[in-house]
Amino acid sequence: MMARQLPSPSTTLAASTTERDAATSAAAGSVPGRVRSDVTTALVIIALSLAVWGLTLAFDDVPAAISTGMSPAAFPQLVLSVIIVLACWLAWTARSRCQPEIEAVHPMVYATAAAVGGVMAAMAVFGIHGAVVASIIGIGRLWGERRLLLLATIAAGMSLSLHFAFVRGFGIGLPRGFLQTCLS
Repeated sequence: MMARQLPSPSTTLAASTTERDAATSAAAGSVPGRVRSDVTTALVIIALSLAVWGLTLAFDDVPAAISTGMSPAAFPQLVLSVIIVLACWLAWTARSRCQPEIEAVHPMVYATAAAVGGVMAAMAVFGIHGAVVASIIGIGRLWGERRLLLLATIAAGMSLSLHFAFVRGFGIGLPRGFLQTCLS
């Protein structure tokens, strides 16, 4: 004779939790009168895009004799149009999705945002090359990379790549910092 095995308590608990979570998720997605976060996000994106669009209307016109290609305002307006269309798509498709549970923001997000702000400050002092080196090494260390030689190699390679691509290749001057200006 074979003995019948009963399910373990952990299996029974997991099954009941899954059923309860599915019912909670279905109920959370159908709350009437609640504005979905995707719709709110889309509306904020559209409002910001329209504000920037308004700024592009103040761009100076290029004389017809020297104009080639798009006007100075045309490219930003084209990009903003794509952003607005994608934001409208986000708002439109949000109706058919159930509302996800919102997770807490990981503290590393705030630390990374502060580091990016620090990169902007470093660019004002050291210029683009110093800011690139500082950001790659600093954010790499922040995210847990401990091989300093690897980070320094990547930082130097990125800085040189930017220099050769933009300054040598395209003839575009990159931002100089306070220290670079003083040393020149």
